[in-house]
Amino acid sequence: MNSNFKNATYNAIGFIFPVAIGLITTPYIVHKLTTEIYGIYVLATSLMGLMTFLDLGFGQGIIKFVSHYEAKGDYNRINDIINTTLVINLIMGIIGGAIIFLFADIFAIKLFNVNEKHRELAILSFKIVSVGFVLNLVSSTFSNIPRALQRYDISVRIQNTIWFLSVMSSVCLLYLGYGLNEMLFFYIVFQFLGIFLYFRYSKNLLSRLSIYPNFKKDIFNEVFSFSIFTAINSITGNIVFRVDKMIIAHYLGTSAVTYYQIPFMLSQMANGFVSSVIQFLFPAVSSLNSKNDKENLKRLYLKTTRYVIALSLIIFSGLVIFGKPFLVIWIGKDIANISYPIMIIISLVFFFNSISNVGFYYYNGLGRANINMISSFIGAFSYLLASLILIPMFDLIGASISFIFILIPYPVYIYILNKILDFPHRDYLFIISKSIVVLLFGYTSYIFLKNIDAGSLNIGNILIYISAFIVSIILVFLLKFIGIDDYIEVRKRIVDI
Repeated sequence: MNSNFKNATYNAIGFIFPVAIGLITTPYIVHKLTTEIYGIYVLATSLMGLMTFLDLGFGQGIIKFVSHYEAKGDYNRINDIINTTLVINLIMGIIGGAIIFLFADIFAIKLFNVNEKHRELAILSFKIVSVGFVLNLVSSTFSNIPRALQRYDISVRIQNTIWFLSVMSSVCLLYLGYGLNEMLFFYIVFQFLGIFLYFRYSKNLLSRLSIYPNFKKDIFNEVFSFSIFTAINSITGNIVFRVDKMIIAHYLGTSAVTYYQIPFMLSQMANGFVSSVIQFLFPAVSSLNSKNDKENLKRLYLKTTRYVIALSLIIFSGLVIFGKPFLVIWIGKDIANISYPIMIIISLVFFFNSISNVGFYYYNGLGRANINMISSFIGAFSYLLASLILIPMFDLIGASISFIFILIPYPVYIYILNKILDFPHRDYLFIISKSIVVLLFGYTSYIFLKNIDAGSLNIGNILIYISAFIVSIILVFLLKFIGIDDYIEVRKRIVDI
């Protein structure tokens, strides 16, 4: 169990560092590029991310099967898996990169409706990221090997190093008077560095690792039978986190993408932090399930759910209460006035999404990834349909409201999991009902605080913000999501790391 806590800690550190760097550098990048060009940057990276489903889920397949065969000492099989995956990723990377490159004009002019003034810039940006897409898929072959071998420390160090160099190079280039395309070019350079580092450390971890790109049909069938569900999840996930920006760009322009991306990014960071902390559930649940240890499965489920809700409520309260003054100080009053109401809606959706992450890892660990696939598909389809209707009608508020539709499968999704685990539905509903008390307090705070001029804070207003946040934290403890015993246990494990 302590190893689970260590892995959770490494994942948390790996998430916090790039977030901190992003929070520090994003305002400078946005203001140097302007909101319209930053919107193009978001679209370029979204376009690259949208195509990641072409890895066919083989990245997750490496984690599962390399760890499985490493435990058996079957290194020939591991080499076959890695080399077959490398071939698949290289082929699919070239296909995806070619699509982005060849259709760059159509994406800029027809799909994203980029302002004529910036079309040439957008087209070249999309062509540059087409190379990045190929490198991304190749890199995923090697980046998942340390994770498969439970060496999250290595994965975190490489990931954070590449991220830091990439972001800081962007800041330096903008300071020196360069622009978006130079930023993306250096992003490509650091991707090459990432591939080299991941390969080098993977070679150190697996001394018998031998790279000879080779496709074996039986290996493909074995990995694909597992990874297909992950691939479909990737498609639906990209609909949720990528396509919405493209719809916004089409109807509202690239500046609107920036106004939406800023609050979305902050809320997504919060959700990503919670998700990173509980990634250990996948192997932990898989191990307990293999032993048919139903009692510990239920115990871990209840405990993790309590922790996740407590953490998510505190983060949600922070976003709602401190959101506007933070946005004003961080990104500027003009953007904050537009983005803050959007963040209030999005943060609520991400609260429930954070809780559902427990279910996501449980379903994978129980070998029921098909349920994750079905749920993601329903949520993504509902969100996409709502976006096409609500964005033209209500602009950015319509975009944020449509995001609520990803939660449509949530009640049934949790109901099925509770039934599988034989966990009482009444107990789960009781936990959720308690969390609604804190959510309502958060929105009451929003109604009260939204009229405060965050651009001219005084001591009295600051005390009001802090007091409201402290009350939220007290409510979390009073409602017994976490207690003193939980605090003592977590502190002890931190000391033991």
